[in-house]
Amino acid sequence: MNDLVLDVKRNIRNKRNSFLNEKTLIKENKYISNLFTRTLTSIILVLLCAIFVNISDQNLLFFKDHFFNNTLAFSKINEFYKTYFGNIVPENIVTTLPVGNTLKDYINIEEEENAYKVSLTGNTMHFLQSGIVVFIGEKENLGKTIIIQGIDGVDIWYSNLSNLNVTMYDYVEKDTIVGEFNENTAILTFMENGKYRGYEDYLS
Repeated sequence: MNDLVLDVKRNIRNKRNSFLNEKTLIKENKYISNLFTRTLTSIILVLLCAIFVNISDQNLLFFKDHFFNNTLAFSKINEFYKTYFGNIVPENIVTTLPVGNTLKDYINIEEEENAYKVSLTGNTMHFLQSGIVVFIGEKENLGKTIIIQGIDGVDIWYSNLSNLNVTMYDYVEKDTIVGEFNENTAILTFMENGKYRGYEDYLS
């Protein structure tokens, strides 16, 4: 009798393991298929762009003006891509940055031409909006700068940095730490549709 019970349990366990293995295999095959589709789509888009710019000089100038001289709407492109092709990064892979102090981390704001000089309580501050890193480098009179294209369409420049926590095209979350600023001072610039705007919606 005991042997019979053990055989039944063994059969149930084997069927369950077989089902789980089959489910895992289907999931892996689906991911590989999606990855192949995304890669193929990206290759087709690159080839179409190459053909477009080689047709005429006007097309080349148009491409340069709209894709090199202007800031691309990466946030909108990212949302479009996720809608039709899914996440570029598998959902089980999560990249996190240190979380900043979500309370007020500055003590004074001074306007300087088209930017704002922000005196911090320490040498770090948090991102004021979630978005995508579209620039990392030096800006004249501003020092080391990163530009985040926010999900609301506003570009926020974080300047006067000494150390960074991000790389190009990272997606950053609001309230994660930007990096360290020289002399506890951040220089912030806010731009929307190529025009400078105020800080009121982000610093209060």
